[in-house]
Amino acid sequence: MSIYQALKDYQEVITRGDYLVFDTPVSCRFVGRFFRFENQTAMKPSLAASAYINWIEEGAADLTFKHVFNRTLARDAFTLTISEDKELVIESQNLRGFRYAQEALEKVMTVKEGRLYLPLVSVKHCPSFAMRGVIEGFYGTPWTREERLDCLSFIADKGMNTYMYAPKNDDYQRSHWREPYPEDWVAHFRDLIQLAKERQVDFWYMISPGLDFDYTKEEDYQLLYQKLQQLLDLGVCHFGLLLDDIDYQIVAAVERRFKKTAYAQAHLATAVYQFLQRQHAAPDLVVCPTEYDNHHDSLYLAELSEAIPAEVVFFWTGPSTLASQISQADIETMAAIYRRPIIIWDNIPVNDYQNDSERLFLTPFANRSPFLCQPDYQVRGIVSNPMISWELSKPTLIDMSRYLWDAKRYQPSYSWLEALRDYTGDEAMALALLRFAWHNGNRHLHRDLPFEVEEALVRKDIASLSAWVAEVVELVDKLKKLDIPEFQQAIAPWFDRAKADQSFWRVILEQAPDLEQQYADLQEQKHRIGSNIPSRFYQLHYLQENSMLGNQAQVAEARAEDYT
Repeated sequence: MSIYQALKDYQEVITRGDYLVFDTPVSCRFVGRFFRFENQTAMKPSLAASAYINWIEEGAADLTFKHVFNRTLARDAFTLTISEDKELVIESQNLRGFRYAQEALEKVMTVKEGRLYLPLVSVKHCPSFAMRGVIEGFYGTPWTREERLDCLSFIADKGMNTYMYAPKNDDYQRSHWREPYPEDWVAHFRDLIQLAKERQVDFWYMISPGLDFDYTKEEDYQLLYQKLQQLLDLGVCHFGLLLDDIDYQIVAAVERRFKKTAYAQAHLATAVYQFLQRQHAAPDLVVCPTEYDNHHDSLYLAELSEAIPAEVVFFWTGPSTLASQISQADIETMAAIYRRPIIIWDNIPVNDYQNDSERLFLTPFANRSPFLCQPDYQVRGIVSNPMISWELSKPTLIDMSRYLWDAKRYQPSYSWLEALRDYTGDEAMALALLRFAWHNGNRHLHRDLPFEVEEALVRKDIASLSAWVAEVVELVDKLKKLDIPEFQQAIAPWFDRAKADQSFWRVILEQAPDLEQQYADLQEQKHRIGSNIPSRFYQLHYLQENSMLGNQAQVAEARAEDYT
């Protein structure tokens, strides 16, 4: 395999195609200059315990492996150099960058017929965003404990480094925020935090006291501190204060003391930040303003930003809650308004709004400007708010990870197929899932359904519509052979719906006398294919209802009951 092909995901790769060749096992000396007494145990286990490497401390070595601290590099960045003098040198600013360099190394190491082949190569890479990850921040059924653990391992494997715990339906996190977590929850957090540490993922805990927090009551501040202390005691040092999706009209007593909502919230955020600073040497705090999806300035944001310490990070979802795009113009506007570090809470591919949970949003991480990572915009990173189905969110997250890793080179059409190949591990399955995804797009990111399907529905192009209905069922039959049990379990209801759609389409074509009842029965199902051809056809031509109009959701005036 070409060295360039193996290292296609890295920004700078320089090689002449020459190799160092060693008989195995290779005697190798580790020279650690990152921290005192560093040795090969700091490496990935797959290298530290490799059968074809014999680590030695004395005597002549075939190969010298060096790890050097370089403070000029960005977080998670690295350089990797394999030279003719039989030295392999990795430079990084943190241990995560060291791990990423080793992953690059493993892509080009080859063992064949008892020999180890190492290319003479220089690799440099700096991820486009310092923070890359997931926020479990949706309404509806939270993930299971097993799914959270799987999430941590998954995002670590895909070059992401952040997990934020913020499920809206965790009562202890939101409606019952004053109550400490019981012991079984503490045990779960302990497991999550331990795995996050092992996988070098930053664990963030978000709390949402805004529904009923009394800004004038000292007892509420103390209860909030006690809740945060419970997480601090477990080793958490990254926190979020979420003031989203609340009524920010303040009561008279609060108005008398603080005058405005922004000042009351700023007082709370500052108090929380000062508490964290007293309890930890280097805490992180992100605040989600109540106006978190603006595409324009406001008095509230001006006052809030002015009153909160500049090092406290703000969340922004893009120019709308379910942003169809985040352009360079969008981030220029908000960077000037926030005037502080920003984390983009990106609601892709979340499906918790209105009846979105009935659908799958299988799309690439598109319509995000490659210029979001420019330093002057202060975007620390992007976190995805996934679907309620963790497993079915993975393809989009794989694609997103490629954007976050190298935004300037990201191309949705190419990257999406690569992501599906990564997820399925099979070319035929990747192509089948690609086409199935065409029928299950994200209505907030793109059109509600493909343009050609809409055209055929309007024209009553029965031949084309019949072919697409049959195609979905054929794709289902192919994808049922994909050997990923978690995928099969999660997607089964949509596979069943595809078969039900085909049956109803036959009923339409046959003009069955119970057509109206069959339609009503189908609408009772809680899952639907995005293209939804039979039901849309019936609505358009029998009910004279056009479900394709206004398909871009308007969420500016969304209420809590609009979410799952």
